[in-house]
Amino acid sequence: MKRFFGLLISGLIGATLMPAPADAAVTNASSSGYGLFVDATALGLNLNAGPLPSGAIGSAPAPYNVADSDLGVNVTGNVPFVVTGQAAAEAVNGTATSNVDGFAGSRTTTASGGVDGAQIGVNTIPLVGGGIPLLGINATLNSTAQITGDFGSLAASGTTTIENLGLTIDAIPVDLSAFVGVNIAPNTSVNLALLGIANSSLILNEQLIVPNQTSITVNAFHLTTNLSNVIIGEVILGHSQVAVTAIPEPASIALIGLGFLSLTGILRSARGRRQLRSLPVRTITAG
Repeated sequence: MKRFFGLLISGLIGATLMPAPADAAVTNASSSGYGLFVDATALGLNLNAGPLPSGAIGSAPAPYNVADSDLGVNVTGNVPFVVTGQAAAEAVNGTATSNVDGFAGSRTTTASGGVDGAQIGVNTIPLVGGGIPLLGINATLNSTAQITGDFGSLAASGTTTIENLGLTIDAIPVDLSAFVGVNIAPNTSVNLALLGIANSSLILNEQLIVPNQTSITVNAFHLTTNLSNVIIGEVILGHSQVAVTAIPEPASIALIGLGFLSLTGILRSARGRRQLRSLPVRTITAG
């Protein structure tokens, strides 16, 4: 009898732990996009702009569709007779969308960020021919980020589109024409050291994706530089970011619970039968 109940218990546990069909749900999502971010310090000048625009951000549930833009951006600064700085753009744009509602099934969350006619410059000795360019950027570009699917089948993807791009660092021009109007591989690094530009990094179509595909960040243009403490800065153009949370529906957990409830009932029934068999038997003889 003990062997019987041992086999019964093993069988029930094995059955309840078997994979069961279950729906999945994307329960939460967030996304944001912006076109312009500048943080540069040079010879006492602090040039800070963005992130702009600031309103293209959303979170779910419930579904959202948000767009924001700023026109005629123009942030300036100067240290008289030493250095001037400007971060300007004809327009900066961002979008954020999601149809995540907390229910089962595939859902999609997206973001985009772009800039039109960006002009970013930091120049020294402005009285002499406009100054020596420590940093010069002109750009029209954008990025997108997207996560679609449900639990176990999420897919993160991103894109970068460059219509115009020029760069000068420490009066050294960087030819980026090969990246205009073409598909750019994710995380394309431009070797600035070959041009004699030290302590600087430029990544085009930067894509940061976590292994389980629940988060992606895309920067169309990401520059960091530190020129012997003459200019220290970071510039991000065309930023988009998406993150989601997905879980399986607890169908298999419910089956496990039902299995153990059934097992409990069987054991109680068996215990009751054993108790009945153990009761003393009285024999009554008719007189």
